[in-house]
Amino acid sequence: METCRLAEYLAYSMPIIFVVGLAYVVSQNPWFSFTHNALSDMGSLHNPKGYIFNDLVMTTAAVGFGAAVLFMTKGHAYLLPFAMAALFLVGVFPEELKWHGPSAVLFYLLALLDITVVGLKMYASGSGAGALWSILGMLTLITIVLMAKYRWPVRGLAVPELIGAVVILSWVVYLGTIQCGGLTVAH
Repeated sequence: METCRLAEYLAYSMPIIFVVGLAYVVSQNPWFSFTHNALSDMGSLHNPKGYIFNDLVMTTAAVGFGAAVLFMTKGHAYLLPFAMAALFLVGVFPEELKWHGPSAVLFYLLALLDITVVGLKMYASGSGAGALWSILGMLTLITIVLMAKYRWPVRGLAVPELIGAVVILSWVVYLGTIQCGGLTVAH
């Protein structure tokens, strides 16, 4: 299989794995609230079903890591493989362990900075879409930080986490699409 096709398949499977997996995890944790909890609360050491969430995070990260490494071959990623490695660690270390928080922060920071940097690179090469992605990456990072700091408009972290996840997953799908020349992007 061509590496660009493999990157494309991995990229397209990542949001499917995440959305279907998250729906299942939420169905197994009826106490969970998107407005009052963090997603990682479902992976707590105190939750007998915590392994389901943690396995989902590690599976999503492993697929994302494979895609991100392949994106690097075309210059479409710099920090994304490291972000996916940090995401994997989020699943390895449940929220009660000291490495969980730094791993989660590092995931969002690296992924959204990668979107910003690669988007600027694409823009400099003549892609207007690159400028939009770059702006979206920075706005998402700022939004997550402000929502987490002020706990507004919701108390929990799940909503800002999901905002970041949607943007990152969308970026991965976009990169999967351009990897094999599916969209015209100046290099």
